[in-house]
Amino acid sequence: MSTAAPVLFSLPAPRGPARPVKPRTVLSYGLGADSTAILLMFLEDPARYGLEPDLSDLIVLHAVTGNEWPDSLSYVDRFVLPLLAERRVRVVQVARMGRSDSDGVLVLDDSRATRRIHQAGPWRLSDWLLTGGTVPQMASGRRTCSIRFKGWCLDHWAFAEFGQETFRRVIGYHAGERPRMEKDSKIQDRLNEKAGRVICEPSYPLVDAGMDRAAVEAYVLQRLGEPIKKSYCTFCPFSGVCASRDRHEDRLREHPDLAADALAMEYASMALNEPMSLYGTRSLYQQLAEDERNDAVLTAFEERLDAAPFSLYEVRRLYLPGRTKDCRRHHGTRCPRPRWWCRTERTTACRRAHSSYEMGDDDERTELAPQCAGLDAGCRGDQVKGAAWRSVRTVWEGSRLEAEFTLLDWSREEGVRLRHGERSQIKRLHYLDRGEGYPAAEAYLVAAPSGADDKNRDSFERRWVEITGLIGTRWDPIRPLVRHPLSRGSRVVPVIRPSGVTRVPALEAA
Repeated sequence: MSTAAPVLFSLPAPRGPARPVKPRTVLSYGLGADSTAILLMFLEDPARYGLEPDLSDLIVLHAVTGNEWPDSLSYVDRFVLPLLAERRVRVVQVARMGRSDSDGVLVLDDSRATRRIHQAGPWRLSDWLLTGGTVPQMASGRRTCSIRFKGWCLDHWAFAEFGQETFRRVIGYHAGERPRMEKDSKIQDRLNEKAGRVICEPSYPLVDAGMDRAAVEAYVLQRLGEPIKKSYCTFCPFSGVCASRDRHEDRLREHPDLAADALAMEYASMALNEPMSLYGTRSLYQQLAEDERNDAVLTAFEERLDAAPFSLYEVRRLYLPGRTKDCRRHHGTRCPRPRWWCRTERTTACRRAHSSYEMGDDDERTELAPQCAGLDAGCRGDQVKGAAWRSVRTVWEGSRLEAEFTLLDWSREEGVRLRHGERSQIKRLHYLDRGEGYPAAEAYLVAAPSGADDKNRDSFERRWVEITGLIGTRWDPIRPLVRHPLSRGSRVVPVIRPSGVTRVPALEAA
């Protein structure tokens, strides 16, 4: 007779150590040669790149700017998407919902059988630039366009998708872009350090493989059988200052309507600010005018201006003084009113910040004077340019011809001769000329395509009065203004939450 105790429940079999969860992989897909080459490498040998054999842990994430070249979209639709659909690779397409970050991100498509790349979302990069009356900037060294319409969208979606889960982000820098790769890696390290955990593990397969741009293009050509063109926006400021200028102008001639859009954007930007052309010291118009093969493009541009609604904009601009080395030495990291102290009256902040010393016997005064009063030769020097503030107001709207005649009539009424821009030859009615030094101010009226928002910062009017002695603006609107919507719209208008990601796979973006 057995005396063993009855078994009330069975114990689970001992298990070995838990396997670490492998992070999912997100490829930031920009439609160009670099990221396309990486995709082909993943498809050819997933295990080599740490992926599951069925690629179930791979997500191809694309940010839709709304201004990509049609032939780049067509290339991916014809050659790349069928390969991804055959392997059931997940493809996600996202775009900004509006001009504000609080509008959130819209998911245009999230599928394992994607058939096309969307051309645009509700708020395009060109919409943002046109309402701001400007062109993409390259002097600052920051690729603001990419940050706002690519990086921000990709990050916003990824953090909503993964939450606390770590993921691997694959970015298509080639071996010739190592400095950009190192900069990106440092940014990611800082984000992980700030979060106190590893959010994202960056990966750069092309750099690891030592593949430069030529090797990448050759690899894609060998596997897809057709050369791939460079992927960038139609008005990218880097297109005309690199070795690809000839190919860029060929593309503009192939798409004269898109070329006319880029030229019209530059025209509006230079009307509001003469130096603000696409290529810094040179304009796109100047470059195209140098080649007679571009006559059709320039004709399309003139026709675009003639057909566009025009506005008369009153532009006021303040040029503020910057901080000198002496100001930084005396005031440290902050100064409420940076000035060249030896030439201006001292402020309370200046007196509080500076120590004093007794002036010499040769001077008639005997009181203590500040070290920056200009008596010390080391306190003298040239002024430094600071920030420029701009105020823009729309005061009239009509056709291009009406706008130019109205500008001429107002010029006669004011007794002021119209001036032409040095590079743009755009006519302006200046009623306040900029003086020498800083601070300085200028104001003028100019005709340009409609679409730029009326705007100025909250403290502009106060500083305008302080610097110019003028109150308010010169003209009041003389015609009811009818705004021309820039958004192309869509069939679906989803409700947006400030920090959410809105998913509308069936969106039909124009």
